[in-house]
Amino acid sequence: MSARERRCHPFGALRIFVALGGTILAAAIPGAVPAAAQPAVFEWAAALESAGTLIDHGVGPVLDSLDSLSASISVSHDLGPGTMTYTAGAGLFYMPQRLLPGQGRLDAFLVYPSAVSIAWDLEPARLVDPWFRVVLGRMEAREPSGLLLENPYAPAQLLDGLSLEFRWKNLYAGIEAGYLGLLDKRINRIILTLPDALELADTSHYGAPPRGLAILRLEADDLLVGQSVGLFGIWQKDFRQGPPQFDSWYIGALVNGPIVPLLRQASTVVVGISVPAGGSGSAGMLPGITSGAGLLISSQVAYKLPGTLLHEAWFSVLWASSPGSGLQAFPALAGPPVSLAYTEPLSDVVKLELGADAVLPVTPTGAVLKPSLAVRLLLAPSSAVPSDLSFSSAGPYVGTEIETVLEYVPLRGFNVSAHAGGLIAVQGILPCLRLDAGIQL
Repeated sequence: MSARERRCHPFGALRIFVALGGTILAAAIPGAVPAAAQPAVFEWAAALESAGTLIDHGVGPVLDSLDSLSASISVSHDLGPGTMTYTAGAGLFYMPQRLLPGQGRLDAFLVYPSAVSIAWDLEPARLVDPWFRVVLGRMEAREPSGLLLENPYAPAQLLDGLSLEFRWKNLYAGIEAGYLGLLDKRINRIILTLPDALELADTSHYGAPPRGLAILRLEADDLLVGQSVGLFGIWQKDFRQGPPQFDSWYIGALVNGPIVPLLRQASTVVVGISVPAGGSGSAGMLPGITSGAGLLISSQVAYKLPGTLLHEAWFSVLWASSPGSGLQAFPALAGPPVSLAYTEPLSDVVKLELGADAVLPVTPTGAVLKPSLAVRLLLAPSSAVPSDLSFSSAGPYVGTEIETVLEYVPLRGFNVSAHAGGLIAVQGILPCLRLDAGIQL
C-alpha cells in the first residue's frame, strides 16, 4: 500500500463517522443521560488462526495459505434504559493466498479495521421483554442461510453502515444496510463482474467495488410443530459509473427443526434475480448470467445415532440453477464453495451428500475429538466444468468426492482440524488436504 493510500485509509473517516453517530444516537434516545450511571466496562478479545490448503485441480497440487490475527476492544456504559458500547477491532493477514479460483496470488501483509462501531442495546428486565439494538459503523454482513455471505474458510464479509435489530419473545426482525467501497479490495469477497477482477489484480487500486448491500431478516423460533421459520431478502446494488453493472436481489426462506424424535431437518430456498447492464449478455466473471432468475435449494435430514460416542448421520441435497436447467445461472455472492475439492461458487451445480460423525472424549479431561466422513456426488447440469479447473466432466457428472475430517478441541477456544480427501473424476483422483488451527483469547 502506498503512503498516499495509508493517508487516505477509511479508518480515520470511520472514527469521525462513529463519533458523530454516537452523538446523534444519544440525543435521539428518550431519557438518555449524559453520564454513565454505572462504571464503564472494558472488554477485549483476540484470535490467531492459520490455514493451509493443498488441492489438485488437474494440473498438479497448488498450495494456498492464510495466517491471520484479529483483535478487538470495547467499552460499554449505561445510557438511559440501555447500554452504549463502543467497539474497535483490527485484523492482520499474511497471505500467500488465492482469493478466488483462477486468480493470481497475493503475497502481502494486510492490516485493516475489522469492526469500528457504536451500539446501543435496550436491556430488558425479563427475557420476554422486547429487546432492541442499533449499530452504526463497520460490521459483519449476516444472513441466516449461510449460503450467500458466510464462508467458514474465509474472512467475514464487512460493510460500513447501519444495523437495526428487534426481538420480542420468539420473534426477531433485523435490517442492515451499508457500502462496500471503503473496504480494502483484498478483504471484500463479493466479486461479480470483470472490472471487479481487474481491480483486484491491479496493485495501484485500493478500494473494493462501489457496491451497496442491504439485508432484511424476519425469523420466528418454534413457530409450528417445533419448526423455526425465517424469511430474508438481500439487495446488492452496483454503483459503477459505466457497464458492466450488476444488480441482484435474493429472496429466501428457511425452515429447520425436529421432525420426530432423533430426526431433524433444515431446508432453504433462495430465488436470485440478476440485472446486468443492458439487460442481456454476460456479467463478467459469471458467464451466462442475463436478466432473469436463478434458484438455490438446500436441504438436509439428520438422524441422531445411538450410543454416547456416535453423533449424527445425514443426507443433504443442494441445487443451484444453471443455463442448462432452463433458468439463468444463480448469481452467487460471497458464500462458501461447493465443497473442499470443487472450490467453485454455488452456481450450476447439484450436490448429493451422505455423511456421519462422532464425538470422542480424549485427553486432557474435557477435550473432544470429532471424526467425520462424507461422500458427495457432484453434477453440473450444463455439462461444463468452469475454466478455472483443468479437468473435464463426463456429461453432467463432475465427480465423486470423499472427505474425512478430524477436529480436535483440547480446551475451550483452541481447535485443530484436518480435512483430507479427493475428487474422483474421469481422469483420475484429484487429492486435496486442508489443515486449520486457531486459538481465541
